[in-house]
Amino acid sequence: MKTLILSHKADIDGLSPVIFLNLIRPNLDVCLLNANDICPKVKEIIQNKSYKNYDEIYITDLTLDKETCELIMSTGYDDKFFAFDHHALNLVANNYPFATAISTNDQGVNECATSLFYKFLVSKYPEIFDKPSLRDYTELVRLSDTWDWAKTNNQDANKLSDLLNILGREEYILTFTDFLKNNQEFKFTDSQLYLLEVEQKRIKRYLEESEKTMFHATLCGHPCGIVFAEQHRSLLGNYLAEKYSYCIDFVVLINMQQGISFRCNKDNVNVGEIATIYGGGGHVKASGAPMDNSLKKEIIKIILEDNNMFNK
Repeated sequence: MKTLILSHKADIDGLSPVIFLNLIRPNLDVCLLNANDICPKVKEIIQNKSYKNYDEIYITDLTLDKETCELIMSTGYDDKFFAFDHHALNLVANNYPFATAISTNDQGVNECATSLFYKFLVSKYPEIFDKPSLRDYTELVRLSDTWDWAKTNNQDANKLSDLLNILGREEYILTFTDFLKNNQEFKFTDSQLYLLEVEQKRIKRYLEESEKTMFHATLCGHPCGIVFAEQHRSLLGNYLAEKYSYCIDFVVLINMQQGISFRCNKDNVNVGEIATIYGGGGHVKASGAPMDNSLKKEIIKIILEDNNMFNK
């Protein structure tokens, strides 16, 4: 059986479905994408009819719009496609048989793509996935991605994200594929715990240094903080939103490579709605928007004071 997975490249919620499929699909093709790349990629796959090369195609932690869902249905091969996501803007995908899009489940628990995908896999392959190590790993990913870890201060959820930053995508996938395949119980190794201790000290310095560079501004009628950040955007955003809650409603984090993130911790502010103004979306307290190449070029022109540098 030949399998393709299209998943989010930015965090452990996008990488963990790849790890899970590695446990059951040795012939796996992986395509990791930014959030705004998924619809063009699916259209390319359908236009080239390359979906016929696969027995199954999984789309995880990425949002499909109605047009792309309709395009999948038009192929007549929609039974090859399986989509799992938790972003609010993707709930439209529930109108299609290939998609499972749940932000908060019937029990009031916040879902992530990994937790939704795990439930699907454990129902299909209980002999492989119904074991403590995979259950515990999935829950840590869910706690981390939904920020529910903060309710109980579960630091193990943060440790997974920190390990991704330490190891990088490929090594993270390899490390936890091997671990989850060969262990019944989930735990961090002594060497990982040492690396995490060093990383925590580095992150603390990064948060404190980034805090000094924050601009105060007004956006969409709200006082906000704006900071340029290449790493630890969720941690930094929530750190700043909580520390400066007395004077700002949310934080805007600009990453020139990956786009814009919005974070808040106030009940009367929905940054998911604010993100839609800039072509993005997401959750009430955590959302994002893309930064395409045309915008990057305009910024470069402003910095270098040359309006003609790309006019060739």
